[in-house]
Amino acid sequence: MKIKRRTNFVWGLAALAVGIIVLLRALDVLPAGLYDIAARAWPALLVLVGLSILLRERVRFGSFIALAISLVLVGGVAVTAFSSRITQQREEYRQAINQPIAAGVNLLRVRVITLATSVEVVRSLDAGVVSGEFLGSTESEVRAEFVDNGDGTANLTVSEAQPNPFPLLEAVGRGRLVLQLPADLPLDVDLSVREGTVTLDMGGLALERLNLDLDSGNAVVTLPEYQPLGAQGNDSLGAFVAQNGDITVRVPTAVAARLSINQGVSGLEPAYDRNIYILSVEGVLEPRGFDTATIRVNYAVIAPRGQILIEAVE
Repeated sequence: MKIKRRTNFVWGLAALAVGIIVLLRALDVLPAGLYDIAARAWPALLVLVGLSILLRERVRFGSFIALAISLVLVGGVAVTAFSSRITQQREEYRQAINQPIAAGVNLLRVRVITLATSVEVVRSLDAGVVSGEFLGSTESEVRAEFVDNGDGTANLTVSEAQPNPFPLLEAVGRGRLVLQLPADLPLDVDLSVREGTVTLDMGGLALERLNLDLDSGNAVVTLPEYQPLGAQGNDSLGAFVAQNGDITVRVPTAVAARLSINQGVSGLEPAYDRNIYILSVEGVLEPRGFDTATIRVNYAVIAPRGQILIEAVE
């Protein structure tokens, strides 16, 4: 009498997967980040073996259910590990920024693109020089690219990238970028920040335009006492957007700032001094005496899931 030998397809599949992972790592083909996750998630194999034994004779497709549960556990380990590290400030990688601006440039367009990085922009103490520093993870790469357009304008792009799509867990974390802009040069500033706290202290700067697109985090924007040379009528000079966070706009008392407010689905009313501003039914926050003010600017402020706060500062 022949006894039918029973095999477990799932165990063979798991053993094959382990062998392939080890082989690819030995051949330096598997990214270190993926191997790191696999090494941390190996206890899921014990769960797979245990569940497949318990469920195989009791539940139809029990082995495959055990495999699915084990894969979910591996995914949970990866998500938990990265989420616990992403909030930590890293300091292993340091990149200095020092870009002289030629005397013939009369408008500098500055673009900043960052990932999980807090950004601070302030006035530089050195005339004609953009300086700063990035401090963060070795998994980040920051570049500063400068182009003189030859027509009196120049472009400076400071961008953060993550060349490795699967970073090592030990290197995951937040960065911090401080950028210092010259006070004697008209500026057109555009920031795109994926996640982090943004502080834009534009006081003392010749700010022509300013745009901020912040996906997640809070922002504080301080406007300068400066009348933009390129401002015409009621044209907007930019927008401050925080998709998932709060925005505070600090306006000097000498500046009349007309602000188009959009609170989206938050249902929150903007916070402002009613002795200074009047909010129209169209959502435009306008200071009293706007038309007679010497310095007048127009911006849009958008926080669909957060609070908008307008502060008057001396």
